[in-house]
Parts: sequence; C-alpha cells; structure tokens
Amino acid sequence: AEGAEVIGVISRPAQAEYVRSLGAATTMVPQDIANGALGVETIDGVLDTVAGQSFGACVTALRPGGVLSQVGAVGGSDVSFDAYRLLEVTLTGYSSETLDGPALRRAISSISERLKQGAIPLPAKTIFPLAQAAAAHAALEQHGVQGRVLLVAQH
Repeated sequence: AEGAEVIGVISRPAQAEYVRSLGAATTMVPQDIANGALGVETIDGVLDTVAGQSFGACVTALRPGGVLSQVGAVGGSDVSFDAYRLLEVTLTGYSSETLDGPALRRAISSISERLKQGAIPLPAKTIFPLAQAAAAHAALEQHGVQGRVLLVAQH
C-alpha cells in the first residue's frame, strides 16, 4: 500500500504463489535469508515475525538508516547479530497490546480503510464453528489452510 517492494517469507515453497498474490514481489524461506540471500545493505526495512536464525541476516541486509521492527518470533527468540550495526540501523518492536485505545482505533481504522480501497488485499480465510476449535488447530498444524483461520460462534 505504501509502494514498497515486498519480500514474503514463507515456511514452505507451496505458499509462494499465494503470498505473491497478496503483493509480494518475491518469496524466500528463512533458511535462504539465514544463508545471506538478502545480501548486505540492500533493503530499507524489515517487518519480522520470524526472528530465529534469519534475524542476523535481516539486520545485515538493512541499509544505513534502515529499520527492523520485530512483531513475533516464530523461528525462536534467541538471535545474534553484529552489534556495530546498531550504530547505523534501528531495531525496534511492535505489539498491538502496547497501544492505548485511541491509538489502536486509529490503526484499525487505517487498515480498514486500505482494505476497503483495495490497497491491501484480503488474505484467504477458512471459517470453523467455535465448537470445532480443535479441528481448526489441527488444520493449522497440518498446514491445511492458507491465510487466516476464523472461529465463529454459532447463535
């Protein structure tokens, strides 16, 4: 939505086409990133949900003045990187849990407006009745869904 060229990180190659359909110019698996596929000082920003073994390579890939915002650590929270990079780049984190009510409402409003305008594509969704939460969890564990899983209470 902001004109950035997006590199999508995927856990398995079968996700590549779906992630590109959401706007990623290219896709990589965390191992490729850990092995240096992003290069050195090639990107302006990273929104990282993975961390783990690819974190240091993401820091290395930042151009001077670049920013890495950590929003999750599905690849593990034990990371390493060259501490001298802190002199040139910004490492920060983000959690919606730290937003106050007005800030959270502004963020949701902005995202909602971009979704309505089509500037951000809607992710695929799979809906399960709340009573089938265990089946939804099993589908996630078996990589049987793309996008989001929604649990819906039946009235």
